[in-house]
Amino acid sequence: MTKQCLFCKIASGEVPSKVIYDSKDVMAFLDIRPANPGHVLIIPKEHFETLADLPENMNSALLQLVKIIAGAQVEALGAQGVNVLQNNGELAGQVIPHVHVHVIPRFKGDKVTINYSGLVELKDEQFDEIQKRLISKAKELATGEEVKEAPKQIKEAPKEPEVKGKKKLLRIKLRIP
Repeated sequence: MTKQCLFCKIASGEVPSKVIYDSKDVMAFLDIRPANPGHVLIIPKEHFETLADLPENMNSALLQLVKIIAGAQVEALGAQGVNVLQNNGELAGQVIPHVHVHVIPRFKGDKVTINYSGLVELKDEQFDEIQKRLISKAKELATGEEVKEAPKQIKEAPKEPEVKGKKKLLRIKLRIP
């Protein structure tokens, strides 16, 4: 726990929250600035800033709780869909430097938008180079079962429509009642 971290204070009970689920390792609570009613944040109770810092033994506990909360939002709130979002690092929109997952129930006609403000155009050679570099690093970082080589791909795959603009950005417009 870090003394200044809001989520550490919530996990310890120092800051009150509307807790949905609480176990030894993880907890879920209502977001105080929800995108939709029932917007839940899921955190490890121990302080980890990013996913890269999260120990492997915490992965399943965190993801299992995401699954439980998403199911509860559909069953208890009548959500017709659920967005699961995790911002990793300040540049990606992580406001509180403590790993957390947003589980946002979606309803027909809601005002939540998740969009890309522009798309990056890459040539086949650039895709190939990125794929090669990511496979290499993933093999290095993987534990347990090794990452396999990429399968042979059809060169004439359908192309996405061309869109000019900036890099892909994920933006969420919050609806505050």
